[in-house]
Amino acid sequence: MALVAGLFLVGMVAAPYYYSIGNIFFGGQPALYNVRLAQYFFKAAAYPLLGEAPVFAHYQLSRTYFIQGELEISLQEALHELNQYPDNKRTYYILGLTYGYLNREAEAIDAFSEFIKAYPESWAARNDMAWLQFRVGDVEGALATLEPVSTVQNPWVQNTYGTLLLNSGRKTEAKAAFLLAESLASNMTEETWGKAYPGNDPRVYGMGLEAMKLSIAKNLDLVAESDEGLFQIEQGE
Repeated sequence: MALVAGLFLVGMVAAPYYYSIGNIFFGGQPALYNVRLAQYFFKAAAYPLLGEAPVFAHYQLSRTYFIQGELEISLQEALHELNQYPDNKRTYYILGLTYGYLNREAEAIDAFSEFIKAYPESWAARNDMAWLQFRVGDVEGALATLEPVSTVQNPWVQNTYGTLLLNSGRKTEAKAAFLLAESLASNMTEETWGKAYPGNDPRVYGMGLEAMKLSIAKNLDLVAESDEGLFQIEQGE
C-alpha cells in the first residue's frame, strides 16, 4: 500500500512540475528558449499518467503548436483547456488567434468577444479583433471595438486605428495616428516589442520590430497617395 500511495503522490505532483519546467523554456528564461522542449513538458503536464492536467497546461500546449504553425492541433488543445477549465477565459485569446489564422473569422471574432468580456481593457485583444472585423469588411464594427483603447500609447493600436480611420474617410485623424505610431515605434526596443508576443523566440524580436516600422511607413505613404479606397492593415507581425 505504501508503494501504491507513493506512486500516486508522485503522479499527482509530476504534472505541475512538468508545467513549471515548460514555462522555463517558453519564455521564462529567454536564454533557454526552446519551443520544442517547452512543448514536451507541457504535453507531459497536459496528459499526466495520474490525476488531472493543471490549469493552463493545455492552454500553453496550444500556444506552442500555434507558434509552430500546427493550427489544427493548437485549436484542439485550446478546446481541451476550455472543456476542463471553462473559467480560464484567457483561452479565448489563443482560440481567437488560431481561428483567425485558419480563416474562420466569425469564430475568431466570437472568441475575442468572449475574451474582451472578461478583460475589457485588453488593447491587444481589441486590436486583433478589430483586425479581423476589418478583414471581413466591417470597418464600422472594427472602429467600435478599438475606440475604447484608441488613446493607448503603443504603435500596434495606433497603426490599426489609423487604418480604420483612413478607411472611414477620416484622413487627417488617420495621419495623426500613423505619426504617433511611427514615433512610438522609433523609441521601442526589441525587448519591449517582444513583451507583446509572449512565447515567441527572442531571436525574432528585432525582425518583428523592423517589420512593424516598415508597415507604419507604408501606411503613411498610403495617406499621401490617396484619399479613398480600402487599405490593408499592416500588423508587422
